[in-house]
Amino acid sequence: MKVDTERVKIAAVTTSLATWLVATAVAQIPEQRFDGLLRRGKVRIPTPNWRFFGPNPGVKDNHLLYRDLVDGKPGEWTEVPIVQDRPWYALAWNARNRSPKALFDATQHALTYAVAFGSEVLPVTTATGYRLLARYIQLHLPHAEGASHSQFMLLHSYPTSPEDRHIEPVFVSMEFPLEGDVTPADAPSRPAA
Repeated sequence: MKVDTERVKIAAVTTSLATWLVATAVAQIPEQRFDGLLRRGKVRIPTPNWRFFGPNPGVKDNHLLYRDLVDGKPGEWTEVPIVQDRPWYALAWNARNRSPKALFDATQHALTYAVAFGSEVLPVTTATGYRLLARYIQLHLPHAEGASHSQFMLLHSYPTSPEDRHIEPVFVSMEFPLEGDVTPADAPSRPAA
């Protein structure tokens, strides 16, 4: 009986790569319960760990809300969608992700400054993230008729938490004019954080 060595080589390589692909996928499961299986015994399968870039998975969602002030009276909060549904081809090309990513990064930057300064809001108004969010609201979102000022709020929601901790307000901006500079005149010239 003659063995086709070329077919045996192809089958061996295909089986090895398929096994390694499955082991790599199993190694990325967040619970890490299969990690020990892959590293024990005589057959230790070396797998990459892409959890290095996100070792602590996100457990909260960020929300950006804004409201307008008409004659000094605040209106209802309106949520600004930060994350949008992705089309099927977004795996290969997702150019529309730039704007949502910029908003997400700005919220993270503003939150970092808000945490650094605690209850002081005025120093946060000079942060790049704060200014970007305020200018975005000022120039790109619809406003109530007769509105002179606006304000934004950053919330965290915890989809898997108990009902009493489902939504948490994190930061509320100062009122800023809908025309002109969004940074108050008495804000410090440089943030210290």
